Amino acid sequence: MTTLDNQKFQFVCDACGSLTIKVAHPEQAPETTIVECGRCNSPRGTLAALRHLAGQGRSDLFEF
Repeated sequence: MTTLDNQKFQFVCDACGSLTIKVAHPEQAPETTIVECGRCNSPRGTLAALRHLAGQGRSDLFEF
């Protein structure tokens, strides 16, 4: 278990400010897979945290 397992998923990369993410073969990856920044490869959270966030379906969390 990594320290990222207990953290929330980061929408914006702390290192470079990017919104892009990347995961190799997410449909086959375990929940503990680290999701990386698409620009600088910094860790942004786990695949489990991202899936949990996606499953919430709340549109009132952020203003754009």
